[in-house]
Amino acid sequence: MKKFVNNWQNISLALGILIGAFAFLFIEEITQKLLLLSIAVLFLHFFEEFGFPGGFPLMGMKVLMNSKEKDSTKWNCNNLNSMFGNWGFLFLIYILAVLLPEVKILTLSAMLFSFAELFMHLLLFNIKLKTFYNLGMVTGVFLLSPIAIYYFANVYDGNLFFGYDYILAVAWFAVVFWFSFRSPLYWGLGKLKGYKLSKQSAYGLQNF
Repeated sequence: MKKFVNNWQNISLALGILIGAFAFLFIEEITQKLLLLSIAVLFLHFFEEFGFPGGFPLMGMKVLMNSKEKDSTKWNCNNLNSMFGNWGFLFLIYILAVLLPEVKILTLSAMLFSFAELFMHLLLFNIKLKTFYNLGMVTGVFLLSPIAIYYFANVYDGNLFFGYDYILAVAWFAVVFWFSFRSPLYWGLGKLKGYKLSKQSAYGLQNF
């Protein structure tokens, strides 16, 4: 089990490739195809952040936690809560939307979050870090966000939604984000032993 968890980012890469190929080759319904492609890209996104080049935990400490601590052993972050947070968020936001296509606010929530990735990885992280690239930018900006843009430009039908649907969609991914990355369960998992981040995952190219 620990070996699986401690290689979750590499497993994410394999899952991303397999799901992406499946969506391209076998899924015809456009909304389902876009959701599955989003899932595939997010698995690749996790690999970019924690596998290669890696280093998202250090960036997260700087930008999201406003911490200057560089010793990864002092972060409340390990492979277990990283996998829990990222895979849990993916399941609750994207996979549920695939499984429950009749609940349209789930699809809306997933696509709105994908679009939000454009803001976070193109603007927020780069401005705060004063860089032109941040961990997750390639997959977030150039793969995930275009899927959302295509959805809203070519598939989305505003007549199917009411004003409160947008509020519910945003509220849903906000609650799921809290549960996945800020809840007591997340922090508790980060304290468990045996799931230490590798230097590659924690620091990325700064490790070399």
